[in-house]
Amino acid sequence: MLSPTLRLPRPDQVLDRRSTLSTVDADEAQKTIEDLFCAHRLTPLDPGGRVDLTLRSATTASVGVHLLDYGADVRISPRALENFFLVQMPLQGRATMDCGNETIKSDARLATLPPIDRDFSMVWEAGTPQLILYASLPAMEEAARRLFGAELAAGLRLGHSLDLKSPSGQALLRAAFELHDALNSADSAAAPYALKLLEEAVLQRWLLAVPNNVSLALGQWDGGQATTAAGSGTNTASSAATARLVKRFTELLERHSAEDVMVSELAEALGVPLRTLQAAVSAETGSTPMALLRTSRLLRARRMLQECEPNEQSVTMIAQDCGFAHLGRFAQAYYAAFGELPSATLRS
Repeated sequence: MLSPTLRLPRPDQVLDRRSTLSTVDADEAQKTIEDLFCAHRLTPLDPGGRVDLTLRSATTASVGVHLLDYGADVRISPRALENFFLVQMPLQGRATMDCGNETIKSDARLATLPPIDRDFSMVWEAGTPQLILYASLPAMEEAARRLFGAELAAGLRLGHSLDLKSPSGQALLRAAFELHDALNSADSAAAPYALKLLEEAVLQRWLLAVPNNVSLALGQWDGGQATTAAGSGTNTASSAATARLVKRFTELLERHSAEDVMVSELAEALGVPLRTLQAAVSAETGSTPMALLRTSRLLRARRMLQECEPNEQSVTMIAQDCGFAHLGRFAQAYYAAFGELPSATLRS
């Protein structure tokens, strides 16, 4: 069954549990966004020079989610971003980005990714609130090294647009929404392991959704159509070698099932790029390494629920210990896997 197409949320749904920063002063709006991102020139296009800034933000050490709305027609002229990447997704309305000879008109289907190596200019029309993903350059380059198994001779460079309705665009949105929900949770802050898993998913799917100089050089760019590594362009190993790799991966999962392991760490332990491991798991099982790790984490949670006393730990504590940042999603996945809610297992 095909998954339903993910749609962008309404502006009022984005980080609605976070504080909102607002201002109608253009100079203050420019200073606020400079402190958050980078130096730029903000030019209101309304004759009265007005803006009506709305900003909500939530970040980890490496990634972030932001809602930004200028509330008026504005031109934004930044310097090259240099040390971070953005995906800018209009929730409604339209925006235009000019960089060099390239002009990209974005809307709720097409996102823009500003360049990090050159100055650029954008025009956001009034009524164009944007959902913005942020990733630091070091985190993205480390994710690219692990994903593609290649050292970066030159700096990482990404394409400047992203079709959010493409399969890989949808995969990125799915990961971004899970990160958003964890950062926006009214519950206690997500455990470090849960956040690491969410960060890794966002960075990997970002790299698979947008052409970049690493995937293009390795012949691993598929036009954003694949959400796994099938057809990744790596040398095809024999089916026996593929089966051995998957067997070693599942053995590692079992051996380290009680630890806070990451798929990228297991791929490194096996001595292969993550893309190679993804292709092998897809060929052998039709699944993904991340899905197998998720199953391992659910089994770990079940063991913990069965072994502890109800007054010793809560379902929330165990879910977070096993890398699940969102209690509702954990309960749904647990019920699908075991036919009962985690609270029922804890009480039994």
